[in-house]
Amino acid sequence: LLGSLNPLLRHDLSGSATGLQVLAVALAVPALLAIAGLWRGRSWALWAVLVVLSLQTTIELAALAEHVERALTAINLILITVTALMVFRATITPSPNLSDYQRALFAVVALFAGTVAFWGLYLPKDIARALPLSVPPLHARFLGAMYLSGTVFMVIGIAARRWSEVRVMTLMLAIWTGMLGAVSALHLEAFDWSRLATWLWFFAYIDFPLIALWIAWTQRAETHSDANSPAISDLLRTYLNVQGATALALALCLLFAPGFMSRMWPWAIKVLLAQIYGAPFLSYGLGSLYAARLRTWSEVRIVIFGTLAFTVGVLLASMLHANLFDARTPSAWLWFGSFAVASAALLLFTVIPVLCRTPRSSAYS
Repeated sequence: LLGSLNPLLRHDLSGSATGLQVLAVALAVPALLAIAGLWRGRSWALWAVLVVLSLQTTIELAALAEHVERALTAINLILITVTALMVFRATITPSPNLSDYQRALFAVVALFAGTVAFWGLYLPKDIARALPLSVPPLHARFLGAMYLSGTVFMVIGIAARRWSEVRVMTLMLAIWTGMLGAVSALHLEAFDWSRLATWLWFFAYIDFPLIALWIAWTQRAETHSDANSPAISDLLRTYLNVQGATALALALCLLFAPGFMSRMWPWAIKVLLAQIYGAPFLSYGLGSLYAARLRTWSEVRIVIFGTLAFTVGVLLASMLHANLFDARTPSAWLWFGSFAVASAALLLFTVIPVLCRTPRSSAYS
């Protein structure tokens, strides 16, 4: 609650005096609600605490970006970390069913991802209206395909009933958004903090992973699967392992060798974009490897549908901008070939049940 005074005290932060006052109120109101909820033992109180911490962290990153009172920022970040650890240490009883709060998180993420997907895929030249960074149309459509995939993940997750159905997806959400937040924090100088889009970007990529990780942590003891769901086939398990290992290797290269990957990429990209691209690939990779170790179709189907949306979206976006690829280079052939094969395989898994599911009689014998 005291942190809500920070925008008023830090006059050097980007924005008008009125904007800083609005920011202070935007932080103070949920802080008061969280305190009241904690005092009365409400089930939503810890969720509110995480939202407040995300808002406060966004302000601290803005202060770091603009070199404002670094000592105060360091103290505040320590207090934020301690408070977050206290939330994670709170005793929460895991549930086999999906809660309304979890669905609310998925709905908010779906709205955010769907907005970016719309601008990226259909109005790529105006992608800066949805993102704090402006990128060329091919990049915009590539990002649009990624966010379309995220939207599919979240929409199917909202309709799920059991935790086992969203177990993998929730961790993928935490990895994807968490890595995007970390990469963005390493490149604070690349963002214009006078724009609302920048504030929304950082708040989203602090809040989404923090809450998703907390959900996964509180549900870690809930390991049951749907006994009525057929087991996945060995073929699907093998494919998920191959897809996961490939995406993971690509993600690690993009994240830790972005300069090298920017030269090897089939079209021109900058180092920051290379690392931004690495975040979802890391999510796809680890999510696929995790899914390959589960038992039932209901536990992995969201991974299949969401990844299919990504591969098909990327393939179509690349075909629309085929003139930007050099057909003489191996990277171009590898790009189109790998996404075509992945799209075909994932499509077959979704439309031919015998390829991906094992009858219950043999699965549970």
